[in-house]
Amino acid sequence: MPPDPPAVEPAPQSAAVNWRRNLAALWLAEFTAILGFSFAFPFLPLFLHRELHIPSGSQLAFWTGISAGVTGFALALTSPIWGRLADRYGRKPMLVRAMVGGGISVGFMGLAQSALQLTVLRGIQGASSGTVAAATALVATETPTEHLAWALGILNSAISLGSAAGPAAGGLAANFVGLRAIFVGGGVLLLLAMIPVLIAVRESPRRVIRELTPSTLQVLRVARPGTIRALVVLMVAQGLLQTSYGAAVHHRLHLRRGRHRHRPGRGYVFAPAAAE
Repeated sequence: MPPDPPAVEPAPQSAAVNWRRNLAALWLAEFTAILGFSFAFPFLPLFLHRELHIPSGSQLAFWTGISAGVTGFALALTSPIWGRLADRYGRKPMLVRAMVGGGISVGFMGLAQSALQLTVLRGIQGASSGTVAAATALVATETPTEHLAWALGILNSAISLGSAAGPAAGGLAANFVGLRAIFVGGGVLLLLAMIPVLIAVRESPRRVIRELTPSTLQVLRVARPGTIRALVVLMVAQGLLQTSYGAAVHHRLHLRRGRHRHRPGRGYVFAPAAAE
């Protein structure tokens, strides 16, 4: 593993960087981005069944689980890479990159012609996104210490609200425009989320500290006994929790609800769950 890049720290804050304006713009951007991500997610099993012709039963359960879980797996693999690039090139470029990657991949899901294509696009979405981490890093580095906890709480409210509103809005939209169109709509929302970032968000110039920080492997070698094992268990448990919960609820709702009541009902069920 190559050594970590040189550590960076914000240069003295200039008058051009207004952390309150940054926070307001990032709140709007994250709300819109999470709204786009969650706009179509509850409808994966319906999309697989009705548009991609996967029969109900074990095949639908399999593809629903795989397509739901591959996003988080890809995100876990690529997040350290994006983090290093953010340290080197800045948080704002990584946030814009995540919104572009997420918008394109989510939008193209509406054009998928097979379950494999949908799963690949879900993997690309996970590998290319990561808006929450990038936005959180921007707020953390540009906000004065005495206001940091409050600012992070405000940002988290945008994430929670977007997660709650997305499924409900998607359920309503699916009744009028169809399942394929809501994926395209989610992609458009993600691309629109770039606008406040590009227009209003400013990042302080960053200077490189010449002393190299220890590499990840060096940090893990001197960690307390059991640290690595605990990290692995937590990561696996979190991944299994998200995958099994999403797949089970999706499949159960598909089997229990009537054909014409699926679309709005599924979005309403996921809206309060996402807000927790």
